[in-house]
Amino acid sequence: MESKLQDVAGITMGLGNTLLSAISGAATTTFTAAAVPYAINGKAGTTTVQTTAAFPATDIQTGVAYAGLQKANTGTVVLVGVQLGATVYVAAQGSVESLDAGGNFINVPKFPSVPDNFCPLGYLVIKAGATFVAATFVPGTTNWNTTGITIAVQNIVALPDRPQVA
Repeated sequence: MESKLQDVAGITMGLGNTLLSAISGAATTTFTAAAVPYAINGKAGTTTVQTTAAFPATDIQTGVAYAGLQKANTGTVVLVGVQLGATVYVAAQGSVESLDAGGNFINVPKFPSVPDNFCPLGYLVIKAGATFVAATFVPGTTNWNTTGITIAVQNIVALPDRPQVA
């Protein structure tokens, strides 16, 4: 009888729940996350516990601050994860998309492109609703409780095909 083994070579995934939280409420740009083992292309690593840690202020794609949201009735997704050999979190912003009158995405935002040495562990769905009047909302710089901003946190072990926004 022939043995059937699942091919797991080269897997990139979190090996636990990051418990990403504290991305709302008080006027702060901090977050909390558990220590999580992960694999990037089969290589193992572990993040450190993040307790009221500063949210990454620069986008790993560009090396500069996130584009953020500049106007009401728009939304985006910010992918949070770790790079191989690191223990702290990094993030990258996806596309900015319009919201309808009910505050729902007209088109679901796209996840950002990320480097090969990146393991996704969670993402934020950020919406600037009709009451948003600030000049801009930039993750890691602007307070989470900015008027008109809503943030939904989704912990993941692997990157889904698209963000869940409902």
